[in-house]
Amino acid sequence: MISQCMIVKNEEKNIEKALSWGKGIVSEQIVVDTGSTDRTVEIAEKMGAKVCHFAWIDDFAAAKNYAIEQAQYEWIAFLDADEYFLPEDAEKLPALLQEIQDTVYNGVATGWLHLDAKGNITQADTQIRIFRNLPGLRYERRVHEYLTLDHVPIRVIEKVNELGIYHTGYVEAVQQKKVASKRNLNLLLAELKDHPDDYEMWGYLGNEYDAMELFGQAKEAYQKAISFMPEVLAEGRHGAAALTFLRYLNLLAFRDMAAEEEILALYGQAVRHMPKEGDYDYIIGEYYAANGNYRKAEYHIRRSLELLETYGNMVLSAVVSGKIMKAYELLAICCYNNHNLADCVKFTTALLKENPYLMSTLLLMVSAFGRDESTSKAGISGAAQVAAFLGSNFYNFQSLKDRLFVLRASMAAGYEALTSVMRGTFTEQELVAVDRSLSHENRETGPSEADKANKSLRIVLFYSEVESFNFFTDQLDGEFKKRGHKTYIFDLRMPAEEDVHSKANFERFLSEGVDMAVCFDALGIREDLYPGINQIWDRLHTAVMDIFMDAPTRFFPAFAALPGQYFMFCCDRDHVDYMKRHYAKTVKNVTFMPHAGVMPAGQVPPIPYNERKYDILFCGTYYRPEDKFVDLKQELAQAFPGDTAMYQFYEYMYQNLKEDAGLSIEQAALVTADRIGWTIPEDFMEALMYCAESVDWAVRMYQRERVIAVLADAGLTVHLLGRGWENHPCAGRANVYRIDDRIPYGQTLSYMADAKITLNVMPWFKNGTHDRIFNAMLQRSVPLTDASGWIREHFTDGVDIALYDLEHLDRLSGIAARLLEDESYAGSVIEAGYKRATEGFTWSDCADRLLETVNQADAG
Repeated sequence: MISQCMIVKNEEKNIEKALSWGKGIVSEQIVVDTGSTDRTVEIAEKMGAKVCHFAWIDDFAAAKNYAIEQAQYEWIAFLDADEYFLPEDAEKLPALLQEIQDTVYNGVATGWLHLDAKGNITQADTQIRIFRNLPGLRYERRVHEYLTLDHVPIRVIEKVNELGIYHTGYVEAVQQKKVASKRNLNLLLAELKDHPDDYEMWGYLGNEYDAMELFGQAKEAYQKAISFMPEVLAEGRHGAAALTFLRYLNLLAFRDMAAEEEILALYGQAVRHMPKEGDYDYIIGEYYAANGNYRKAEYHIRRSLELLETYGNMVLSAVVSGKIMKAYELLAICCYNNHNLADCVKFTTALLKENPYLMSTLLLMVSAFGRDESTSKAGISGAAQVAAFLGSNFYNFQSLKDRLFVLRASMAAGYEALTSVMRGTFTEQELVAVDRSLSHENRETGPSEADKANKSLRIVLFYSEVESFNFFTDQLDGEFKKRGHKTYIFDLRMPAEEDVHSKANFERFLSEGVDMAVCFDALGIREDLYPGINQIWDRLHTAVMDIFMDAPTRFFPAFAALPGQYFMFCCDRDHVDYMKRHYAKTVKNVTFMPHAGVMPAGQVPPIPYNERKYDILFCGTYYRPEDKFVDLKQELAQAFPGDTAMYQFYEYMYQNLKEDAGLSIEQAALVTADRIGWTIPEDFMEALMYCAESVDWAVRMYQRERVIAVLADAGLTVHLLGRGWENHPCAGRANVYRIDDRIPYGQTLSYMADAKITLNVMPWFKNGTHDRIFNAMLQRSVPLTDASGWIREHFTDGVDIALYDLEHLDRLSGIAARLLEDESYAGSVIEAGYKRATEGFTWSDCADRLLETVNQADAG
């Protein structure tokens, strides 16, 4: 005999389904209401449930224990209102409980399957929701409560494969509402006040801070959790510990953008605690794949799947088991990029067996066949074998739909021989219809005159792991839409198929043609992120606009294969000159375009200068300069194994940059080579500059360190917004404040609007710009920055901008003090700077420049 119990509040949308599964299965249904104001109680009573009322006291365990006390039968099934059994699983319950009636087991572990808004399983886990009705068997803790029998974990039998609870409560909207209410946060803090060394509670607290995007606080909570975690975990306590490591790893890898060594150190801790857990390797595999290291990514994804297969997922590998299809697709992508084409085909074959209409998977398989030498050299005969393989395993070529599906994939992959073979499967009459339907996809003759006359363009933009670039993308997307263009943003992080920014939706958008693609720092042309992407741009005659917010020298491997209509925009005129000298054969269109700033929303009046919260604000990251040379050693060990002279070259180059702040990175390399008697071959300069990224970072961190120290030593109040400032020599000073580790880029604008001075230390752009300058101007803050050649040409110190010199930092504090003390002077700089920024340095101006470029390309 079974009592079904639940506690509820305002669950009128779920309550009927929550009670329905138990009809005819359980002997009673007990609903404990904790204060509903909707129709929950009315619906429950109409369905025959026994409704009891419990005054909410901020304690889930107390409410659940009250519900248990109302139950009168031997077994309890305690599901939440947003959970249910499928009818076929519910019917198994009586027999299963009868089977274990006379055993030592007091609880049953079942599967716990999280569903998204469309009913797709996103994660698989384990829960204990069925247990004996015993006097001492009760829940403990206010939140994230768990069952004990007289304060000892209960004995559980595992029935994960027989029973599964479906959970709908963590779809995005519901979860956001829970986070916004801070309900769990307050309960966790209360619980930790009573039990300050409870590692599970610290881990859950980290999860809440992470969901609220308070990443610094999340890291502190996770670190506390790990410090209190025992080396050997008690039976039944694996899940919370596993989640702590998992969420912390995810935070470091994908939100905090931590250094690789920090991520791997945490991964090592996690594996030592739970060596059978596969999710850690899955996260690390995703991290390496996102950063283009497919060798390491393949290793970790394989290991993740092997652990899942070996140990199962009763309380292990919840993420990878819930994303099993995505895991195999990611593994196939890794194999493709590692030229392990046989395994790529093996894994895509398994995926297509499950669902043959995954276009991204078929595209990957066809690309692998097209890249394979034995197939490509065989030409039409090899392609005919590929077509026969596809037809015998996945598709019915008697079906026009299936033939068209494969034809689309072969065209998207640029596999011309297979395209020819597939076209041969259509009759002449069918081909006329097919070519008509593919006319936007297969623009062999270029855009028609009607297309050129139509001013509405189809534009693709990109999301990536770089949060600031995503913000910039949103700005451009809004500007293009204002002008009547149709846009689509493709997320290179490869979200689930149902996501609006997924591969599948990207491919659907491509099917109607693309006039322009806009990306930052080569993200829209990288074959390692999306195989065949440049062939797609060429086939569609798409003009690709590539905006470099950083030095393009960092990304030279991406320039090996560029689309025909490729336009590079650099934020430093020296970068333009460098590209023209060294890449003239491949990068034929490269021009200077300054950064852009964001116009304030609406007509919000500026905060009066003397009422602003921050005297001097700096938004940006800090690393100890020497830490960057640790990265450099690792990079050089791969690029120039065994060559110690290269490391010494870069150390000397760094010293030259410190001594002469006017040198560009390229000039510093040439000066260094001249001083030590090196001759740099022309074809070696690309690799030399590529590896100079760590030196670039080290010298800018060195200058940031000096600038902040000068202001702090002068007694001026400085506020720092960004990661790593706890490592600065002035950290902890009474006049140096940290605001937060990291916040979304867009939120920094509100801090600038509340700052008298927004400090800028230029990246190593000696003839360029930075977005901090224009954002400060547009938020009506004084931009105080070191100069560049371009800045001195276009702005006037003391009129529309405030400048200092890295070679004369002894004057910096005086410049800042005058701006803080003379409100009239600062106000005139603010208003002049605002006017200058609105005249040409907004995202609207950037959008116009891109549209002008694509129109000129069409006209040409």
